[in-house]
Amino acid sequence: MNRVRAAAAAVVLGLVVSGASGCGVSVQQEAQPLPSGALPPVAQAPSPTPTTRECTVYFVSGRGLEGVTEPIREQSAQGMMEALAAGPPIDRQADLRTLLLDPLTRQPVLTVVSESPSGRVVLARTEGFNLLPATDQVLLVGQVVTSLAEVGVTSVIITDEAGLPIPLALPDGRVLEVPATADDYDALVVDPDP
Repeated sequence: MNRVRAAAAAVVLGLVVSGASGCGVSVQQEAQPLPSGALPPVAQAPSPTPTTRECTVYFVSGRGLEGVTEPIREQSAQGMMEALAAGPPIDRQADLRTLLLDPLTRQPVLTVVSESPSGRVVLARTEGFNLLPATDQVLLVGQVVTSLAEVGVTSVIITDEAGLPIPLALPDGRVLEVPATADDYDALVVDPDP
């Protein structure tokens, strides 16, 4: 009985193989070119244009700020905030950090609301900003304001949840009631070790 089954299986297999090889597909000896219009046209890829420019981005180094040259995708406040959120280069993460991201949610604690042609930027704070210690708030504002100056931002206003400007603490302990500039936080910038 097993022999009959094995013989029947071999016959069926032979029929399947011979039927598959003779499905009406002819084999050509040489390659034939496709007729014109047989393939859809290929869209031309846009020529690459440089969309990044290197700028100095400031990251927290101890109790100060150190500038690192980084490529910025977009020369705007939003582009710089994205670079700050990305953090320092991998080879510098042991000694540099960004304070822009909430450590729990990994979302920025300051976001761009508007950017005027005159160079003034309005940022909105989140609850994560309020949870930072006062010294870290000073470092964060210094990090953001000093970095934004590298893309042409002349002054920065930070608003609360109601959209009202908040006073900002300066490195020397004074409170700033007007828009912040990079000069206000210049005392935080440190020279990297040689």
